[in-house]
Amino acid sequence: MEQYDASKELWNEVYSECKLVDLTGEKLEVEPTFDACLQIFAQNTKRVLDYGCGTGDILFQCADFHYLTYGMGMDRSEIGIQYAEKMTKLNHYTNLDFVLGDITDLKQMDDESFDGVILSNVLDVTPKEVAHSIFYELTRILQKNGYLFLKLNPYATKEELIHHGLTPIGDNLYEEDGVLRLRELDTPTWYHALEQEYTVERFLEFPYPWQEGMNRLFLLRKR
Repeated sequence: MEQYDASKELWNEVYSECKLVDLTGEKLEVEPTFDACLQIFAQNTKRVLDYGCGTGDILFQCADFHYLTYGMGMDRSEIGIQYAEKMTKLNHYTNLDFVLGDITDLKQMDDESFDGVILSNVLDVTPKEVAHSIFYELTRILQKNGYLFLKLNPYATKEELIHHGLTPIGDNLYEEDGVLRLRELDTPTWYHALEQEYTVERFLEFPYPWQEGMNRLFLLRKR
């Protein structure tokens, strides 16, 4: 889908504006609810894959809880990965790797390679078939009783999304200026899909000051 391909170029452009930061003495924070849930995830995991890591921010925060023995960030954005690699060197994260990759690379990984997976704003900005493949492969490489930290954008109705300038293009997908921006599903639908493979340990909602609605956060344990 051309709108999905265009999303990579959008994020390359966004990430090109990011500036390198020395994190010495800094406490990495996103939002209190998010931070507390990520700490619980970190306490229960040692080897973590952050798929769709962008510039690596969540994986850096996870590493700063000091439970992680190894973390890998993977993203389709060349610019995001380049930035994350530079941040890793600048801030001396010796147990983190960042790689350019997508679903094709996930398929090459061994079963149960990680005991933790971070998936933030990926499944809900991806066409259905691609999202299903990503979810299947990540579940495969996650160990039994491993944890999935899953963040989703706020839910909005079709009318609300159109009001905010998004255009429906079928199959619950919405684009803006030729770029895929959302695959919008309500929370009960996500629950039904996730509970096929996972136990929902926590479900939380929280706001961002720059975004309308309540972000959705699942902490899931693989059965």
